Amino acid sequence: MQMNENGECRICGAMYDLSYEDDIKAHKALHKKLASGVQPRKIREFSKAFGWAVACNDGGLERLKSDYQNSDPEIGKLAVAFSWWNRALDYGVPVKDFDSYMEAHLKFIDVLSSENNDEVPNARRAIKKWEKFAG
Repeated sequence: MQMNENGECRICGAMYDLSYEDDIKAHKALHKKLASGVQPRKIREFSKAFGWAVACNDGGLERLKSDYQNSDPEIGKLAVAFSWWNRALDYGVPVKDFDSYMEAHLKFIDVLSSENNDEVPNARRAIKKWEKFAG
């Protein structure tokens, strides 16, 4: 599972320490929920904030652009990856693939957002096995 430099899981946002059995168990339990279609709180809040801004058409999108939390590229990447995962669930992706699916798709999104065209073929190959679940 991908961790950032602060010890936070890139997929679920939880902080955990691999040297503690309780942390490992709690982290696996959280990923099990996410694999079933639950989204991390920061992704739900991101979706809700943008949904309300669009629904109300009251200048909310402009306000959200200045909100550092909602303009964090990592949250945007996660929102895309979780959207793809939910679509894949609808098309029968094995739930056991959640961690590897998310890691591969986040790397793919990283490459696409970096405009590093040399890495696109490798990143695309890494997600090919789940292509049939893309709808």
